[in-house]
Amino acid sequence: MKKIKIGLVGVGSVAHWGHIPAYQNDPRAEITAICDINEERLKTTAEELNVKEVYTDFNEMMAKSDCDAISVATWNNSHKDATIAGLKAGKAVLCEKPMAMNAQEAEEMLKVSRETGSLLMIGFCSRFGDDAMRLKSFIEDGSLGDIYYVKAGYLRRRGNPKGWFADKARSGGGALIDIGVHALDRSWWLMGKPKPVSVMGFAWNNFGDYKTKGEVYSSDLLDEKSAFDTDDMAVALIRFEGDKALFLEASWAQNIKEGLGYQEVYGNKGGAKLYPLELYTDIDYNQVNIQVPTSQVILHNAEIKHFLDCVEKGEETIAPGEDGVTIMKILDAIYESSRTKKEVFIK
Repeated sequence: MKKIKIGLVGVGSVAHWGHIPAYQNDPRAEITAICDINEERLKTTAEELNVKEVYTDFNEMMAKSDCDAISVATWNNSHKDATIAGLKAGKAVLCEKPMAMNAQEAEEMLKVSRETGSLLMIGFCSRFGDDAMRLKSFIEDGSLGDIYYVKAGYLRRRGNPKGWFADKARSGGGALIDIGVHALDRSWWLMGKPKPVSVMGFAWNNFGDYKTKGEVYSSDLLDEKSAFDTDDMAVALIRFEGDKALFLEASWAQNIKEGLGYQEVYGNKGGAKLYPLELYTDIDYNQVNIQVPTSQVILHNAEIKHFLDCVEKGEETIAPGEDGVTIMKILDAIYESSRTKKEVFIK
């Protein structure tokens, strides 16, 4: 069987615990080229993977490598340029979330994907959990009726990844754009991807370089420089066409008992939550709660299996560039609403 040749642009933390093991887990894939600006990390990774094609410039990689597809797992401020370089070189591209630094960059990426016909998939891995997939199927078959309200959040008591994550010039934002994007995207996807209308948002930077002992998150041990100029908490109320609404919250630092993630969905026939997946409805005028069995899924494995299916079989991705653009528009609006202290309307 001919292998799908994979190039990795960025071999930092998310590549090592997400993308690399996922490609290694799929017999169809072979990592043949890697690129990173950190030469020490590049050399170590090349030795670990026994990869001969090594680059410090993704433009050179796109010009010389015969890889079929690439994962872009760089700092957020490189997503646009690396993705566009790959698309123009005829590579299928899986770009990590968030799609870009802002909606304008995301729209440029989508434009090139359409012009070249090259696949552009966004790394919305939380869509690929078995619990999320099963809930999506219940919603689509009408079991919950019309979904009119969703609540979701990812909250850490102390969990700033530091490094480039806490440097706005490289990340574009903080907790909202890092972990809040997962809750936002999965919620919007479960709702059926309604058109966003407006946002009221709040973002705070109250904790900075805290010294609290306890939770430890590290973006990359080789890069511990942080400006701490990003949000460490954000909340938003997002209004969609059809009188639908989403309440979203995300934090790297908040004075709560313990960190948590939650997802709640409300329909006019039934409701549901994740972690674990439960359904709430009425049967013969009786209130009924149903716990649905689900399988444990490694999200990046499932995501990259789907990406490889799209590359190999020409399947349509469930996480296209168009979705990434909409999510970036919502994120931009939340930050703008927080800055202006006004409701922001989305075009």
